Amino acid sequence: MKTFRKTALVLGVAVTAMSPCWALSGMGTAEVTLLEDGRPCFAVPAKNAKRDPAARIQGLSVIDDADPSGRKMWTAKLWEMDGGGVPVSSVSCIAYGQAFDGIGASPAIELSETRAYYVSLNVRPSDRSDPTRGYYAKFCLLGRGAERRVKLISESSADWYTKKCE
Repeated sequence: MKTFRKTALVLGVAVTAMSPCWALSGMGTAEVTLLEDGRPCFAVPAKNAKRDPAARIQGLSVIDDADPSGRKMWTAKLWEMDGGGVPVSSVSCIAYGQAFDGIGASPAIELSETRAYYVSLNVRPSDRSDPTRGYYAKFCLLGRGAERRVKLISESSADWYTKKCE
């Protein structure tokens, strides 16, 4: 029985010590900006793109975060491109609904004002030791015309869980 307790204690400490690494590896926060035409534009943060300029964005999806079914608003299968995606160094951002030659993409559904959306960019790093495999963000669009802006929803915000944007 003592051996079992010692083993359980050691395993418990090891798992607890590793848990933060598991939680922090694999995902980063995506950048969401607004183009002059009012469309959101999504990117790997500049510091991450500079660290691994050969990394490739292989897929992108935007879902309606407030819809319980997780309705897809737009997806792009960038892995179908020559080279297996878009190099992060070749684009400043990918515009919502942007067309790419020769790849599958769903039609972009119009985004509504004050509705929360979730964007994810799947990334293949060029360095196999890099644990970052994607970037995500929650955002909403506020205002219309020249007054339109992007509001990012922080994970520490109550809106992250209520899926609202006000």
